[in-house]
Amino acid sequence: MSEKLTGNDLLQYIDQMNDPEKLKKALEFIHPADILDALEDSDIDQISFLARLPNDILAEIIEEADDEDKNEIFDLFEGQKQQQIISEMASDELVDLLETLDPKDADDLIASLEPEEASKLKSLMRYDPETAGGIMATEFVAIKEAMTVKEALEYLQQYGEEAEALFYIYVLDKQGALQGVISLRDIVVSRFDTHLRDLTNPNVLSVTPEMDQEEVARIFHKYGFSSIPVVDQRNKMLGIITADDALEVVVDESTEDFEKMSALAHSDLEYLDSGIIDLARRRILWLLFLMISATFTGFIIQGYEAALTEMVILAAFIPILMDTGGNAGAQSATLIIRGMALGEIDISDYSKVFFKELRISLLVGVTLAVVNFLRILLFNRDMMLGITVSVAMLFTVVTAKIVGCSLPIIARKLRIDPAIMAAPIITTIVDALSLMVYFWLATTIYI
Repeated sequence: MSEKLTGNDLLQYIDQMNDPEKLKKALEFIHPADILDALEDSDIDQISFLARLPNDILAEIIEEADDEDKNEIFDLFEGQKQQQIISEMASDELVDLLETLDPKDADDLIASLEPEEASKLKSLMRYDPETAGGIMATEFVAIKEAMTVKEALEYLQQYGEEAEALFYIYVLDKQGALQGVISLRDIVVSRFDTHLRDLTNPNVLSVTPEMDQEEVARIFHKYGFSSIPVVDQRNKMLGIITADDALEVVVDESTEDFEKMSALAHSDLEYLDSGIIDLARRRILWLLFLMISATFTGFIIQGYEAALTEMVILAAFIPILMDTGGNAGAQSATLIIRGMALGEIDISDYSKVFFKELRISLLVGVTLAVVNFLRILLFNRDMMLGITVSVAMLFTVVTAKIVGCSLPIIARKLRIDPAIMAAPIITTIVDALSLMVYFWLATTIYI
């Protein structure tokens, strides 16, 4: 295969391989994700096509599939074939699959495993899916520091294929406690007679199984590791988390935060795979809440109905104030939520954040107020109207940025996801406050 094939061309290329050995060799150079993509866009008989593939390739295809698709692909096969497939899967990926199955079917599959493997799997399933224990794999390579480089390489050739990843080799004592780590690179470039104790780094960064997966992702981002060991309170090594697991966490968490910031209920389904009813349901609950909360804004406007009747021009500037307030608040909230997600901002930094946003809001607010004042003078030729709207604009921007930076930190303090305190809620609060100030200024200064 001289060029990369995709779609039906890829499926036809694989389907033409009648010799099992040639098929196996060809599949060594084709990523399972490409096969999965081709299957999703093709009308080919999936059962007959997949049945020809080796079990390890089928396991990798299921691992690459989205959560909602894992079960669908797995259900194409019968009991014995299913057992053969799960025997090829990494423990963390197998847990993800089992969580999509009917509980009874999952229990039957676990019972079909070797007792030791079944015990490990049950231990993994007890962890919260959004913790380090929930995303770790138990397949790793541990060696003795008394080995030489040559002995270590021979050991890796024999047992390394079973590991989830071989970026780092871990040194454990007789009780299984983590003593140090050696990069595979150091082993490969060292002399055969070098003892591993001379290559071992005892300063190992590890995580506990209870650590939140977002915190684990931040550690990967900070240090750039390819994998991180997971240990218990006695420093006994339980498993590893790889960089691809951390990347998946980042994608999932950022998607969830984006949905919350956009007032959408979370869903694991892709947009094109979601039904109209499901998409509407995800949107309507938040929209109902925001619509009802906006009633307060309506009450404020109704309370100043006399002022609006007397001076209709005041109504023309309500959208400007409300839009500016919502945008200004969203800017601050987005930066603070991002900073907290990356570990750059903590609850203890609130005073620093507050005074920084206060100064920023004054600079931005004064600039917008001056430009707005000159615009009203130019088009409306009404100085008092310009003063009224511009002062209200300054107050709106300052309020929006203070509210925008404060609510996410308050949410973190209350152990609520900061993303919830995003644009929609901030806009509702700022709209109410800015309108009250605007109409108060209008009745005090202008009318």
